[in-house]
Amino acid sequence: MINRGWDWGPVLMTCGPWREVRLETYEARLSDLRVDYEVARDLKSVKGSISAFVEGSAGKTVEISAWMNDGSTLIFRNTADIDDNGLAKIDFHVNDPKLWYPHGYGMQFLYDIRATVRNGGIELSSISRRTGFRKLELVQERDEIGKSFYFRVNNIDVFCGGSDWIPADSFTPRISRDRYRKWLQMMVDGYQVMIRCVLGTSIFLLQVANIV
Repeated sequence: MINRGWDWGPVLMTCGPWREVRLETYEARLSDLRVDYEVARDLKSVKGSISAFVEGSAGKTVEISAWMNDGSTLIFRNTADIDDNGLAKIDFHVNDPKLWYPHGYGMQFLYDIRATVRNGGIELSSISRRTGFRKLELVQERDEIGKSFYFRVNNIDVFCGGSDWIPADSFTPRISRDRYRKWLQMMVDGYQVMIRCVLGTSIFLLQVANIV
């Protein structure tokens, strides 16, 4: 990882391994989990698909389930076969979903998506991801000046006040989870909703979720 300097950050040579190096062996493992979804216009349902990407040939099926992030409520569970390209995919539909709202506009309900690769009754690998369901729109309507440019989340027009984020330290391994949380908590306390993250040549717009 090389630090080229971002905005007001210093330019320092930080090149080389920055995490633990280890050797892993497996017969089959989940390399990634992707959730694609669409919230209905009336916000009363969510439909979509979940794709599990498997490496190795020993796995036969993938069980995919969704839970509220406190682990108390199972939302759905299904099993899919792994195809020749290492992909297992299911479709899902949720009625009356608990939606995620930007900070200051409502609760930030989250779901845990879990996937497990099996061969018969043997569990080979598992992975989980956390996601929130929301209906997000960029509103660009013609007006007397040109076009509007603002975001609507779950049918609510949102004022996206925020700030610019560069790497929190020039030497990434020095940043602990606790230090990240403290920086993000400052944003939440300041009622920031959208953060502009500048990493290398890429710019991302991220909405601050419930991080505490």
